[in-house]
Amino acid sequence: MKQLQTAGVLKNAPVTYVLCKIDCGDFLSFDSHLNESQELFRKNGFPIFHKQTMKDVHIRTEHGIKIEESEKHTYHFISADYQSGVVISGGNLFIQTKKYINFTVFAELIKKAHEIYSSVTEMNLVRGIGLRYVDIIDPTDNKPLSYYLKPSVLSPEFGSESGIVPAEARMQHAYKTELNSMLFLRVFAGKGFKLVPDDLIPMVEPLFATAGNQQELMKQFNISALIDTDHVIQFNPIVEASSINIIELLNEMHKYTSHLFCNTVTPNAMEEWR
Repeated sequence: MKQLQTAGVLKNAPVTYVLCKIDCGDFLSFDSHLNESQELFRKNGFPIFHKQTMKDVHIRTEHGIKIEESEKHTYHFISADYQSGVVISGGNLFIQTKKYINFTVFAELIKKAHEIYSSVTEMNLVRGIGLRYVDIIDPTDNKPLSYYLKPSVLSPEFGSESGIVPAEARMQHAYKTELNSMLFLRVFAGKGFKLVPDDLIPMVEPLFATAGNQQELMKQFNISALIDTDHVIQFNPIVEASSINIIELLNEMHKYTSHLFCNTVTPNAMEEWR
């Protein structure tokens, strides 16, 4: 593997949310395993339970128009402080946190969650793994975003004499890695966006339901930026979990994610966050 740049220890890192996904293959119903899973997750630091039911609508047109509706059940096991959680949706296992300390601590959470899930369901296959970081850059002391982000991820400069002022930027870049994986960088800059991208809102919302009081996912009202780094590996054919070291592979994925982040922000930003 090529030499990758890492952020090192950033005491004031702007990371606000981290998500790991382990796709264990097709699993039609988790309901019969719910009681045993809930007890095991409760004993391992996730005493709060929340169930989500979402409706999927499919429109088929092969022989006339036919509308099919189905329900999708998602189960959330949440820590007592509502900072972290384990989410199960069929054969997909998600581990999420709003209180990221470092990869080592997060990896321990992933390892324990996967051990519980695989022991209860006997799902020992892996079809895909994902690791996703969301960072919010909220400038201090009226600094411009260009103080924090490199020009390659900001809006083009037109010059003050043009009268054109950037209002919002949304960009996506995709990269292939030596891990045979895809690494995505998405940058949103402007005002009014929430703390996570829209596709993650159903996943993270239960973490804001503290003691039954639903809190709104806060919006950024000042000029700020959201950096979404998303690293995905798909296995084809599907592999046995025992044939790969999931935590070691995630560590390698984390190195690429950190490298991408370091090459997105400026040295001034890194220094401010140390």
